[in-house]
Amino acid sequence: MSQSIIPFDFHSHAVRVVMRDGNPWFVAKDVAKALEYRWNASKSIGHVPSEWRGVESVSTPSGQQEVIVISEPGLYFFLGRSDKPKALPFQKWLAGEVLPSIRKTGSYSASDTPAVTLTEVEAFRLYALLELVAGHLSRERIEPIEQALRLMHSPLAGAVSDLWREVGPRAKRMENLAGRCRSAYYRLR
Repeated sequence: MSQSIIPFDFHSHAVRVVMRDGNPWFVAKDVAKALEYRWNASKSIGHVPSEWRGVESVSTPSGQQEVIVISEPGLYFFLGRSDKPKALPFQKWLAGEVLPSIRKTGSYSASDTPAVTLTEVEAFRLYALLELVAGHLSRERIEPIEQALRLMHSPLAGAVSDLWREVGPRAKRMENLAGRCRSAYYRLR
């Protein structure tokens, strides 16, 4: 059965929540990525007791997909055994903000009202565009250009470096905005 998704953002990582019998179940892959684990279902959450793990069908940009989910107790079990530096901030944020909001309103929102209202298609298109632009504004793409210009003793090399100092923070903001658009897209599904 397809479930409605409640997306939320933890440090620019979308973490989806599926409500099952009134209880939040978290998409395990999203949690693992937010904590910077490499995703491998059996290794990543294999230690979580089976009664706290499950599979749900959810809508994604590429259609219906089966995803592995973990219950709230399963998530705390997973976080308690994590050695990742982001585990404690994630746990504090989850317990202090996200879960109380879900229990109170049935959803989580970092702000009371969204700045704009987008249709599902608009949210997906904006997300795709921002991902594309932010991907082209990466330091990895600009650095080889700067190095080549320095080898040619071009005065433009300094300009490229100055440009990156100006554009770099904006690229990061675009990535963050892309994550928020992705969350908006899932909220609309």
